Amino acid sequence: MNRQKVSKAVKEQGALLEASFLDQGPALQTFAGQVVETFNQSGRLLVIGNGSLGAIANLISNLFLHRLSLERPSLPALSLGHDATLATSLVRDGQNRLYFSHQLRALATASDIVLVLSDGRRDDSLTEALSVARQLGSKTALLTLENANITTEAIDFSFTLKTTSVPRAIEGALFFGHILCELVEGELFGI
Repeated sequence: MNRQKVSKAVKEQGALLEASFLDQGPALQTFAGQVVETFNQSGRLLVIGNGSLGAIANLISNLFLHRLSLERPSLPALSLGHDATLATSLVRDGQNRLYFSHQLRALATASDIVLVLSDGRRDDSLTEALSVARQLGSKTALLTLENANITTEAIDFSFTLKTTSVPRAIEGALFFGHILCELVEGELFGI
């Protein structure tokens, strides 16, 4: 029975990666080029995620800050999911939807890209963050699941993980971050 579960999970993940990234490969390459251009113009990649994807946002930003596959200078990527004090203050005041937008208003500029990782569930904090990013003139990117309950209009780069399974989506989002970082490193450092 356990072997069947493992086999099923491996097959599902392989199918997800193939379905999600082969078709969207050109768009991902274009997005990576935009990230390179942003870094070259002193902009930053600001990564946010809801639920378990908040941890993936942290991992993705770390790939750029530290390294993925080679020793190189840090690249300007930040995850905005670390401020527990702000989160609890906003929850206390009934304003949890402002968690990311408060940070974006303080940090983001028109030179930056805001990458949102969504688990597909309705989350007012992500919708608010995308709205504020657009108001500030930042480029926006969204990675979400099929049948997501988040608007994709007025987003510069939109990617869909071809699944409704949150566990598979978490793995797919991390893969997305790895591929994005590899493409950016390749462009910036010639690998």
